[in-house]
Amino acid sequence: MKKLLYALLLAAGCAPANYYYNFDITDPGSHNLSKPGERDTLEDDSVKAEILVDPTTFQAIALDLTNKTDQILEVQWTQITMTGPDGSTLPLRPDADLGWVQPSTKVAARLVPFSLPPAGNAAASYDNSTWQLQVPMVVRGQPKNYQYHLIVHMQKL
Repeated sequence: MKKLLYALLLAAGCAPANYYYNFDITDPGSHNLSKPGERDTLEDDSVKAEILVDPTTFQAIALDLTNKTDQILEVQWTQITMTGPDGSTLPLRPDADLGWVQPSTKVAARLVPFSLPPAGNAAASYDNSTWQLQVPMVVRGQPKNYQYHLIVHMQKL
């Protein structure tokens, strides 16, 4: 029995470290919050975006968009992508049909799938890497590709 206990303790000590991913918006004017679970924000005169990236627990990106205009905001939900530090592009889709965003209205989207390794060297290798979330929209009748630049900081759990 003692040998089994020692083997379990040894195995636990050799387990790879688990990490928490903290993505921050790096674009000028962004407001990044430091508490886990809080959304970072960036806005202009037409759109306010609130972003929370969780690639391990929920394996999704929470994206709240507020239409600050007096016209319908057409988000191209099927064209949203995340570009990784190696240049690879991952398509993301909301897990529910959201349609257009009415004037002065906020819509919450859960973009999936977005997962990254939770532990080990594969997770640690993402520390200080840069990502880009691209959200194409039609704003005031004009196509616009909103690009949110993100940096990830890894924290050991």
